Amino acid sequence: MTFVRRAVIFVAQILALISIVVATVAGALAGGDWLASAFPMLGVIGTREISIVGALAGFFISTILVALFFLCVEIAYNTRNPFKI
Repeated sequence: MTFVRRAVIFVAQILALISIVVATVAGALAGGDWLASAFPMLGVIGTREISIVGALAGFFISTILVALFFLCVEIAYNTRNPFKI
């Protein structure tokens, strides 16, 4: 049973790390789309900067969520094995 639990946690950790990449790309695309729809007269000028800001926002938000997930995994591990160092 512990093998299954470890396998599930390992897969969840890998998917959490992949979500950082997905959120960064989504933030970049959303930033570019937002600028194009908010200021159509600008055209493509400044789209790159807004895309970078959107990518950074997506990266930081997803990093915080993944860090919380890893914190919960570590708390669960320490709860099951309180005296293992």
